[in-house]
Amino acid sequence: LTKMGATVEEREDGWYIVAKEQLKGVLIELPYPSVGATETILMAGVLAQGRTVIKNAAIEPEIMSLIMMLQKMGAIIERGAGRDIEIIGVEKLTGCTHRVLPDRLEVASYACIALATRGNIFCEDARHEDMVTFLNAVRLIGGEYQVEKNGIRFIGKEKYKGLQLETDTAPGFSTDWQQPFVCVLTQAVGTSVIHETVYQERFGYTKTLA
Repeated sequence: LTKMGATVEEREDGWYIVAKEQLKGVLIELPYPSVGATETILMAGVLAQGRTVIKNAAIEPEIMSLIMMLQKMGAIIERGAGRDIEIIGVEKLTGCTHRVLPDRLEVASYACIALATRGNIFCEDARHEDMVTFLNAVRLIGGEYQVEKNGIRFIGKEKYKGLQLETDTAPGFSTDWQQPFVCVLTQAVGTSVIHETVYQERFGYTKTLA
């Protein structure tokens, strides 16, 4: 935001950000494909003067949904190859109607409940394209799922096998899927190894779980 022309000040009670003039489009290369950072730059860039390019942007489904909403409102946003996003600033935005995505993290939580309890749970409106990596992990341990017309059904099995799993940014295995999935892996035969690459603190729950 500073690079775009805003003044950013950290005070005891929080952050103060002021744009006295219209923000300017710039090239921003993120050291890490952060979802929050990508969303912030997108929302700042659509009304900035000129062209803003985000390199190494996050590409989670929620980012794509935000881009589509901003497009409906009048923004010009192009997704390039890999993790590049280009924004051409416009003078104003309009209102629009946009439906929020089904929560893929909630879907995974209910899926893990079904698997761990050998139950059967149907997640209405769950989107196959948002769950591909998670569904692969379900199949690798021996769980079952059925992609139906209006959602995904998860079916628990008597026996699961351990696996090696590494979390990553989209399109990888989400760090938010890790904790409930580990609960399922406590029911698997053999050893499972989880490598957390996003938030090391995510493992703080394991002591209580044990």
